[in-house]
Amino acid sequence: MDFSLPFSILIVLLFKFFTHGLPMQEELYEGSYCRTEDGRPGVCKKIYECPSRLQEVKEGKRSSDSTGRCGFQDFTEIVCCQFNITDKIGLRPAEIACRQYENEIGANGKVRRGTVTAEVQFNIFGGTQTEHGEFPYMVALGYENEDKNDDNSEAIKYNCGGTLISSQYVLTAAHCVNNIQEKVPIEVRVGSEDLKNVGDDAQRIPISNVITHPQYKRSVNYNDVAILKLSTPVRVASNVRPICIQTKSLDSMDVRSNLTFIVIGWGATSFDEDSSTKLMKTPGLSLVDRESCAKSFNGFGKLPRGLDESMLCVLDTNVTRRSDACHGDSGGPLLMLTESGCSIVGITAFGQNCGGSIPGVYTAVYSFLEWIEKEVWPEMIDE
Repeated sequence: MDFSLPFSILIVLLFKFFTHGLPMQEELYEGSYCRTEDGRPGVCKKIYECPSRLQEVKEGKRSSDSTGRCGFQDFTEIVCCQFNITDKIGLRPAEIACRQYENEIGANGKVRRGTVTAEVQFNIFGGTQTEHGEFPYMVALGYENEDKNDDNSEAIKYNCGGTLISSQYVLTAAHCVNNIQEKVPIEVRVGSEDLKNVGDDAQRIPISNVITHPQYKRSVNYNDVAILKLSTPVRVASNVRPICIQTKSLDSMDVRSNLTFIVIGWGATSFDEDSSTKLMKTPGLSLVDRESCAKSFNGFGKLPRGLDESMLCVLDTNVTRRSDACHGDSGGPLLMLTESGCSIVGITAFGQNCGGSIPGVYTAVYSFLEWIEKEVWPEMIDE
């Protein structure tokens, strides 16, 4: 009788014997979403269910010090197996990415979830100052300062906002990168609430590629969305991490209950200010139905087709306060808060004025989700 085991099974058993019981860090479990050594999305699987990892064992490339390990289940090693389209189980790439962020945050207790405080200290326009780490996905876009030769001027000037949606991609408005002034951002600053504070722990990263929506035109306000690829990924920390994208249309949701919308940015805080160096947030805003909002923009030159389904409108219904996005907030996020967390639903686009009775208009992220996913997570797309 032949008692010999297949080579691959024998190696796996030996590998498990020599590695079981070793201390683990940031352990994940089977089925969890993870990242491989090169940053690609993956799923935690038993090693014998992951051909690429099993091949590493056969070739003698895995040891107790090998990376790409999620943990152990009894005596079986659980490895981070590069994502395969068949692993999606009905999830969109943006949803998979969101679960990965949650896993990474959960595995590292030092990275707190982006909670939003309810405290209001009025000071965005009529808004409130944010706390450190409250919005770790908020990004400031840095442009070359034309006045940098002035002794009192900085080399970089921050004019627009953006939102970190992956470790290396930022979502912003197309008019922030493609405009009449020919101003294009060259770097981002993430993890900072005060742009004047040079001693904070913010990360400044050059932009390697600017991707404007192919149907965007300067002459109109449609398709006002762009993606920035960073030269290197951010370092995830308590004040720096990506945000989840809302993957369902608000038209299909009951937005009247248990939902709060807020806007954040470094824009003007009053009529006599150009911009703020401190990150501000609005109090809770209300979603305005598209038909009512459209009436406010009848005859608006840059909306020849009127408001369409790719736009969202919000308004502060508190007439004594009228908090709103203002100039300098462009490209920043419209956030939706629920009991389960915070997600980006819109991109600050345009309005009639700051803090008035006319709603602000935001690019609906959901309307461009397919394009965003193809640019940011192409490896997850089933062609």
